[in-house]
Amino acid sequence: MTIRRLNVVRIASRVAVFGVLTIAFSGIAAVSAAAEDSVGLVDPATGIWSLRDASGGTHTFYYGNPADVPFAGDWNCDGIDTPGLYRQSDGYVYLRDSNTQGNADRSFFFGDPGDVPIAGDFDGDGCDTVSVYRPSEGRVFIINELGSQDGGLGAADLTYYFGNPGDAPFTGDFDGDGVDTVGLYRESAGLTYYRNSHTQGNADFEFYFGNPGDRFVAGDWTGDGTDTPGVFRPSDETFYLKYTNTQGNADSQFPYGSAPMLPVTGAWGDIPAVPPLALKPVATGLNAPMLATAPVGDDRLFVAERGGAIRIVADGVVLRNEFLKVSDVSQCREGGLLGLAFHPGFASNGRFFVHYTASRGAGLIESRIVEYHADPGSDTADALPVRTVLALDQPRCNHNAGSISFGTDGYLYIPFGDGGKQGDPDGNSQNPHSWLGAVLRLDVDAAAPYAIPPTNPYNGVDGAREVWANGLRNPYRSSIDRLTGDLYIGDVGQNAWEEISVGPAGVGALNFGWSTVEGHSCYQPATGCSSAGLTPPAVVYANPSDGRSVVGGYVYRGDEIPALQGTYFYADFFAGWIRSFRLLGGTATEQRDWTSSFGTVNSISGFGEDSDGELYVTSFDGTVYQLTAKS
Repeated sequence: MTIRRLNVVRIASRVAVFGVLTIAFSGIAAVSAAAEDSVGLVDPATGIWSLRDASGGTHTFYYGNPADVPFAGDWNCDGIDTPGLYRQSDGYVYLRDSNTQGNADRSFFFGDPGDVPIAGDFDGDGCDTVSVYRPSEGRVFIINELGSQDGGLGAADLTYYFGNPGDAPFTGDFDGDGVDTVGLYRESAGLTYYRNSHTQGNADFEFYFGNPGDRFVAGDWTGDGTDTPGVFRPSDETFYLKYTNTQGNADSQFPYGSAPMLPVTGAWGDIPAVPPLALKPVATGLNAPMLATAPVGDDRLFVAERGGAIRIVADGVVLRNEFLKVSDVSQCREGGLLGLAFHPGFASNGRFFVHYTASRGAGLIESRIVEYHADPGSDTADALPVRTVLALDQPRCNHNAGSISFGTDGYLYIPFGDGGKQGDPDGNSQNPHSWLGAVLRLDVDAAAPYAIPPTNPYNGVDGAREVWANGLRNPYRSSIDRLTGDLYIGDVGQNAWEEISVGPAGVGALNFGWSTVEGHSCYQPATGCSSAGLTPPAVVYANPSDGRSVVGGYVYRGDEIPALQGTYFYADFFAGWIRSFRLLGGTATEQRDWTSSFGTVNSISGFGEDSDGELYVTSFDGTVYQLTAKS
């Protein structure tokens, strides 16, 4: 029997069983003391990997496409396990030699449709290869050498039958002899079967471990050179690890991740530790700075002041002349210059957009989205606007919202508040025909002043064509993750709950719940409300005991602090604290309060992000801070 041959190198004690499709990651050949394995999780919807060390520290990065099947191994024989992916759509394997974001270092195809990749050091030479298990036949095909880049593997070096059709394979060094062999998980019976040689025959030993629905893994959890079982249990989002190949309860357990995620295991090497952090002032003496941002590839930092000025910080100096002064800004209550977004192509087209409130007489205001132009290298923009993209009458001077952002899809996202007062008396937030209490999504390239993106969810009959999502109260600060395209919204609460909501990239018609709910609690009606069809917040905190006005921030995507990759920062205007979390599988993990590092910051008005993905904090006291590692 021949199979297409792979182009891989070695894996280290890891096994994952994902229902019918199982990926196996096996043990490093033990010549000297074995490295202790740990676990990781991969979000199949986004391709985000989260690797965990024995102390609970984590490292996240992006690798692969949605629906790729993840595994891990020591592909270059350096003792560190790194990602692998199996793409079922084209039968290709993609291997990476470091635990960082990037393209595959090698790729190849192998096997037949329906085959399950397994991996390990099957001949004890210290290098892993990728082989296959054919569930339809209960047959193993082992390869001990690698093929050429982007080619296929030839005939299997050995093949044998083991198990029954439908069994899920895994691999590991189950007897500590330095050679990885094949095991099987029979979910219907909850039994695991182990072979200690690459020969046909019955299991050398077997035992029960885990519950139906568990996702099976294996690794050298104690560093003794022998791989033993573990499971990730989606029902309680917990790992259970066993330190011996015997039946019994888990020797250790810990919560981690979320139910949709797929487990991987390996010896990850040194996971970057989060260093002590500090807030370093980079600009002072500003007049109520609201936010900081920068065009793609531009070293300058642009700071929007509430009164209508945009100032440039260059090389640590606030330039004397204003970049732009918007003259007709109204600061009625929560109004002012609230948002600034540079077009993704600013470096060539000079386009940028501002959001501000302006008077329309009789004590009333309107929200305006206005396009301006500047020569990309100039420190002064054209004084006159190019056009008004849209204007929205505001019934009151509060809940006008603020941030505007370009998504990774190139469209402009504009969140508006519900029109103010208390309790959404006009019923805007649950009305998809209203721009108030909604996120608008516009194409500012296809037509002037704008066109409707073809994937917007409403057709003008079932909802306003500009509306992308609704159910918001006062989404004063929002941002889009420059890597994933996810929309993060800090939605200021009524009088019980402040919340951070997240809209996955490309998913429209989300209803974030206000004013049916506030946080997770009923608001209108006060009891017995239905949450069907509502998107719950990722994080909530109590108002007023924990804070009174959430300020949404950004996901860290800079290079200066690698351990913070994928961490979202946010704050509370009144309490002055700064907190963070990582979103994994739609669940907020690693929630952390940074008061011990930053203290409390007066009147946090917003956050900022420069062209390199480094983060900033703005304060009404006139200061812009950069988030840095403490020196």
